[in-house]
Amino acid sequence: MTARHVVILGPGSAGTAAARTLAAQGDVRTTVVGRTDEIPYSRMLVKNVAYGQAAPETVRLPRPDGELVADTVERVDPATREVHLASGATIAYDALLVATGGRPRGIDPDVAGAEQAARAGRLLTLHSLDDAVRFREAIAARGEAARVAIYGGGLIASETASTLQAQGHRVSLVARSRVPGVAGFGRPVAERVAADHESRVATFFGRTVHRVLATPEATVVTLDDGSDLEVDLVVVALGTTPSAPLPWRDGVVVDDRLRATGHGVVYAAGGVAVHHDDHLGTWRIDHWEDSAAQGVHAARTVLHDLGRGEDPGPYRPRSTYMAVVHGRMISGVGYTGHPGTRVVQSDGLVVLHEQEGAVVGVSGIEAVGEIYGWGSRLHEDLLAPSERAPRGTTKGPPPRDEEAGPSVVTAAGRGATDER
Repeated sequence: MTARHVVILGPGSAGTAAARTLAAQGDVRTTVVGRTDEIPYSRMLVKNVAYGQAAPETVRLPRPDGELVADTVERVDPATREVHLASGATIAYDALLVATGGRPRGIDPDVAGAEQAARAGRLLTLHSLDDAVRFREAIAARGEAARVAIYGGGLIASETASTLQAQGHRVSLVARSRVPGVAGFGRPVAERVAADHESRVATFFGRTVHRVLATPEATVVTLDDGSDLEVDLVVVALGTTPSAPLPWRDGVVVDDRLRATGHGVVYAAGGVAVHHDDHLGTWRIDHWEDSAAQGVHAARTVLHDLGRGEDPGPYRPRSTYMAVVHGRMISGVGYTGHPGTRVVQSDGLVVLHEQEGAVVGVSGIEAVGEIYGWGSRLHEDLLAPSERAPRGTTKGPPPRDEEAGPSVVTAAGRGATDER
């Protein structure tokens, strides 16, 4: 049987997991394409570099299975099944998996002075390894407690605020929502996290940044109510948006098997994928563990479509995440961006995220074991009987008829890591 060529764009979590899955199939040749001069690294560990807890070289990933090409993708031509690279070279494929992840959502372009502050190294994002190194150097350059304004309210913003406050820095947390983090892990969790922030750092919730002025002495952040914050550094943590090569502009739309719609033998996984299915609607998740799970699932769909494996069935998010914020363990499993929430009785806080009567995600505080125990039982009422996990295979409390918490409104496409 002739070996089929699968090209994977992106050597991150989704791409590496997909390459590893495909490597087990002897008659499939795999090429992983990364950016020119970039060494693959774990984005999950970037924060450790930023906070001075790890050296940059310690977060590098092992070389992915298959051939690795470090040559930035310029565009893809689905009609001819070719990938065009920055060097001018092209790579032909039998199947293409786009796993190029996301990029940080920037500050509103109408914010006066933001571009100049960024050029001066006073306004940073915290997404890539390069971002982390710049952030660490900027903090170290102060030589003392730094004044840091963080714009955002999700997990990255919350973790950063918590860590910097614990290290003795003076933190101002600005968020557009009056209860930041609702879109990521639900109102019950978000309200407790917000209360912890308010007791430990300066908070400006329900506010937006109007202007950023970098002066020789400081950076002045003006909010929409006219108040000024005088700081040393501004960190923008407003979540991510999909990062895909042409011809895609706003991510790669995929079906429930992670096939790209309208593009033949193209698939997508991870932060670049925008999911449309009959169960969760339109959704997106951009965090490390779920990206890896999507990469494995997409690779299995590729093998099925090439006649090398069974149909893996629809993808349902079941991956876990956790973060420590002001000494409390925040954790979740599955899709926790869904607006329907219900609190269940527990020693900690456990919040069920429901869709049409099925639990599609669970989030909470100081209840990691209970929350993770829900993993294999998520989405069950949305699955055919043959697709459901056997009863009694996991631990975790059944839902109880407790009073539901307030509904959470989320926009299509937001995922568990969106920062508001």
